[in-house]
Amino acid sequence: METKRFTLPNKIDSLQALRFLGAMCVTAYHFSGLTKACPFDFSNAVYLFYIISAFTVMHSTRSPEKQKRFLLRRLIRLLPLYWLLTVFTFTAAQFMPSLIGYTPTPEQLVKSLLFIPFRRVTARAGTALRPIVGLGHTLQMEMLFYLLFWLSMRVSRKYRGALAAGLCAAVLLTGVFFPTQQPVIHFYTANPYVWTSFIAGLAIYAVFTLLQKRRFPLGSGNLPAVLFVLAAVGLAVPVFIVKTSAWYGILLFAAVFSAGLVWSACGKKTPSLAVRLGNVSYAYYLLHYYTVALSVRLLDITSFSVKNLVAALLVSALTWVISWGTWKLFEQPLTAFLHARLIGDGNKTAKK
Repeated sequence: METKRFTLPNKIDSLQALRFLGAMCVTAYHFSGLTKACPFDFSNAVYLFYIISAFTVMHSTRSPEKQKRFLLRRLIRLLPLYWLLTVFTFTAAQFMPSLIGYTPTPEQLVKSLLFIPFRRVTARAGTALRPIVGLGHTLQMEMLFYLLFWLSMRVSRKYRGALAAGLCAAVLLTGVFFPTQQPVIHFYTANPYVWTSFIAGLAIYAVFTLLQKRRFPLGSGNLPAVLFVLAAVGLAVPVFIVKTSAWYGILLFAAVFSAGLVWSACGKKTPSLAVRLGNVSYAYYLLHYYTVALSVRLLDITSFSVKNLVAALLVSALTWVISWGTWKLFEQPLTAFLHARLIGDGNKTAKK
């Protein structure tokens, strides 16, 4: 059997497919009427996004050149569409408060734009610490992680992963041992699953970095065996017997994520459609809650039926089309423009 190095490509297409998977799981969660009888908690897919983010920032900063203007690159990637939707939602809510269930104030607009948590009315939880664009709460977590990662790189390029993991652990332990109801501190420290997911992504990168320094028999017969082992780890808890927990969700998606990396490292091709949909997953993630909430209200998708399932699939497909248009006409050209003006590299990449 051929022996060669276990090598991750510069462009890991399986990551885009995993983003697509995560986006569809979150969509299933928001169609709660369809999935409420399922024992699997689809909201746990959000931890997959955190794992991917941590791995990606390590992979994208593996050379000194790639580390330049790290924070600026991430801001250019994430802020324009989020800010646009925040301003749009704020404006629309002034005339149609039912759109998000309340009328946001100018102060809340500023806090949303600057990722400052505040408590507001939500459709699912009564009140919660959420920005005007509800799904922006995950971006708030990501922005703090990016800041911690940037600080780690400033201290040591070589040990940036270990330092970032340590800072994530410090935030996690702050919430465990020093709980507080102060909105900003509580938001960032009260969820240990988020910081565990970031640490998992950093740890997976470290493991795969070590694997790439060694030679393995990577014949076609070995790949299914490796994927089977990873899947077995992820399915260690009987998913259809007990209501799954967030800890199980992190374990499952860490295993699925690792399986995707093995797939790419073995030179296997990822389906192009999944890659293309993954490319626009950021736009889809932010936009889908609007289309889902509207369709649930108009079509009464509050229980499982074949009719409601078909309707949900059609709404999701339409949202992907809208997201692709948003990515093609807004995200991609604006990202390229800002890269050229602020960084000067002409980067036209528009992937999360």
